[in-house]
Amino acid sequence: MRAVSILLVIASHVGFGHLVPGGLGVTLFFGISGFIITRLLLAEWEARGRIAFGAFYARRVLRLSPALLAYAACAGLAMAALGAPFVPAEWLAMLFYGANYYALWVGFPDNPNLAPHPFSILWSLAVEEHFYLLFPALMLGLVRRGWFLPAMAIGCAASLAWRFVVHAACGDGGGPEALCGTFPTYRIYMATDTRLDAMLYGCALAWLCRQGAMPGWVRVRWPLLLGGAMVLASLLIRDPTFRETARHSLQSVGIALALGSLLFAPGWGWLRGALAWPPVLLVGRMSYVLYLFHWLAVGLACAATGEAMREEPYSAAWYAVFAIATLVPSAAVYWGIERPVARLRRRLRS
Repeated sequence: MRAVSILLVIASHVGFGHLVPGGLGVTLFFGISGFIITRLLLAEWEARGRIAFGAFYARRVLRLSPALLAYAACAGLAMAALGAPFVPAEWLAMLFYGANYYALWVGFPDNPNLAPHPFSILWSLAVEEHFYLLFPALMLGLVRRGWFLPAMAIGCAASLAWRFVVHAACGDGGGPEALCGTFPTYRIYMATDTRLDAMLYGCALAWLCRQGAMPGWVRVRWPLLLGGAMVLASLLIRDPTFRETARHSLQSVGIALALGSLLFAPGWGWLRGALAWPPVLLVGRMSYVLYLFHWLAVGLACAATGEAMREEPYSAAWYAVFAIATLVPSAAVYWGIERPVARLRRRLRS
């Protein structure tokens, strides 16, 4: 499923944005993250009666930082070579996972020689890292008191309600800067406070699907069909208010329904087999480095060919540069850095 999400994102950025919903790929990735993190933490809690917070955060650092630092080094070299200015605040926002709010209140300006800005893609990593920072301790307290599922429901409802508030204040492109930022068009799409429920639905699914407590609906086929229909409806409805508010909830609920049925219903073995095909698994495992380096590759391909970034297909030369600039550093970082570091993460888990 990570492979599906990253392929949606990449396709939307390489000239097919008018056909492929890249934002859906990010929402899918958020849902997967919430599900996996909650499932791992619950397994640790059930096995040991506690959660080792130090080991959890060490694993997160080892999962995210090495590839991010490698990307920062490559992006820095490209920016220096193409004459993009060095702005310390941009680097601090990138390194300390504040890229989403920096993009909204300050902005990552495109350079004539390198557009889009290499750090602007990091907004989604910032959303996930904010979630990782707060969630483990919150989950432990809620599980101990038996409040976990009600709290997830309240969090999802509050996120939707908050989106309506922000849209009412910022939806016309104006509104108070303290709330709406300098670029209010992207306020709801990129901010942690308006996107957190995408992960909370995945957290709720992990709780429902824990060992020995699995509900009957995840063992049948129809939730995948219903979830797919909900996602499709979210793409077809074009009302601006819906797209800024309820669309994110509808997609997240659909993803949770579909994911539960896909993982646990016996009727979808053929689809699970297709998604477990080794090349698909490899793309999924490389999804993080592909997400990073494909964005820099877009800028390098535009710089090399003189073509501006757009949502229509590019020339063959553009795609050749893009493929090389994406695959070579992604493969080098994945096999040279991520795989060795993953072994250390496994030791921390045990």
